[in-house]
Parts: sequence; C-alpha cells; structure tokens
Amino acid sequence: MTGEGRRESSLAELTLADEELRGADALLQAGYPRIALTRAYFAVFHGCRGILYSAGLEPRTHAGVQHLFNLHFVRSGRFDAAAARLLARLQKYRQEADYSRSFVVDAEGAREELDAARAFVGTVRARAAAERGESGAETRG
Repeated sequence: MTGEGRRESSLAELTLADEELRGADALLQAGYPRIALTRAYFAVFHGCRGILYSAGLEPRTHAGVQHLFNLHFVRSGRFDAAAARLLARLQKYRQEADYSRSFVVDAEGAREELDAARAFVGTVRARAAAERGESGAETRG
C-alpha cells in the first residue's frame, strides 16, 4: 500500500467510525439500545482499521483486526490493555446482540459503552494522524 493509499484508507475507516457513532446515538435516542451497542462495536472496529491502515497493516477479518491491533499497538505499549478489552467486549456484545434471543442491554449500559467507543475513536483519530505524519487536523464527516 502506498503512502497515499494508507492515508486514504485510514481516513475512510475513521469516517465510517464517525458514521457508526452517529448511528448509535440515533438508535439509542430512538429507544434501541441493543442495536446501538452493535453500532458502537463497528465504530471501534473501523477505528482500529483506521489506525492499522495508517501503519501500513491490512487486516482482512474481524479477528485479524483484533490480532493486528493487539500485536502492533497494545503489546508495543502504544495503547493500553483497556483498548483491547473494549474491542473484545464490544465484539462479544455485538455477536450476542445479533444472535442471542436472551441478550438484553438497557439504555444506560449502552450509553456507557457508546461513550467508551467515542473516546476510543477520538484517541485513534489523533494517533492515526501521527502514524501518517499529520497534525491530526483532518475533518470529520
């Protein structure tokens, strides 16, 4: 992947992360915390892909995103273990929300996870810009 390709892919993923956050907010406000929680996962997922692309890494699966993020960003100390736990927890919730009839989340729980996802995406945005050698001043969609 070229430098420009890395930049474009990273920014595209961060744009998707922002879109997922806005969608999660709308779903939560409309009274759908279970679905909002799944969108919070995808916000974090796209945020991780954004920083991975900025570093020239190209994950192909959800498991690959988690593995590469842990290997290159958590183990190296660039992100703390809480970031890895957030990704894993939200992925588990997303799978349960999609496939388990017994999965229940209330609005407060979904809001807490959404706030954590939003904070993570903000951190990723700044660090991805640094990976790309930029000031981090790109605009959000």
